[in-house]
Amino acid sequence: MRYIAGIGNYAMGDDGVGLRVIEKILERKLDQGFQVIDIADNGIKLLSYFTEETEKILLIDCVEAEKKPGDFVLFSPKDVESEKMLSGMTTHEGDVLKLIELAKAVNYPIPPLRVLGIQPESVVPSMELSDLLASRLDEYVKIALAELNKDWK
Repeated sequence: MRYIAGIGNYAMGDDGVGLRVIEKILERKLDQGFQVIDIADNGIKLLSYFTEETEKILLIDCVEAEKKPGDFVLFSPKDVESEKMLSGMTTHEGDVLKLIELAKAVNYPIPPLRVLGIQPESVVPSMELSDLLASRLDEYVKIALAELNKDWK
């Protein structure tokens, strides 16, 4: 099975962008041939998808990537491991990336993973995305679907 996982916190403005992207996918019934997962800020939930049956997982999250607000990066967790950037890459202080390291250490089967990281404009207590990120949700959906359909080998 293939998965797209939204990560974030609805109550912290742009930190909820990953969750808003998966909402759009579900609203438009675009989840054909894959399953959408709402991880929110509970990274431990991700471990239940680290199985031999998992073909791949695309994680969508707000990341601090030193880009312009609204810009995005696509990367493999291996890319940031090699640069020792585990702490501070995502707005969750690297929790998901650290969780992947922990899963490896205890011999979980690690499926191919990619991250669509979106640079926030505003991470403050708010139930709304910034206007900039909200205006680009359709673009992020297209990017996520295209990335999931690529060969990651």
